[in-house]
Amino acid sequence: MTEYRFRLTGVPPDRAIELINVEPRRLVGEIKKDVQKQYRLNPIVAIQFIFKGKVIPDKLKFGQIGIHPKKDIITVMATQAGG
Repeated sequence: MTEYRFRLTGVPPDRAIELINVEPRRLVGEIKKDVQKQYRLNPIVAIQFIFKGKVIPDKLKFGQIGIHPKKDIITVMATQAGG
């Protein structure tokens, strides 16, 4: 497991950055569930990972993205569908 830095948009700075252990062989879609738990986000909220200005697809293995664990930050954007 490797520790990566995630930054949640739209929250106070003291809550925005979290260090989360990620298994690089897992799919992005699976890791999103871990990130939702870490940030204590409502399960109905949809989240997207953004890296270098691009949305990361769910079916990609995390290790294939090319994120450097010590230097890079993955942006987490949470959205809730309107009713």
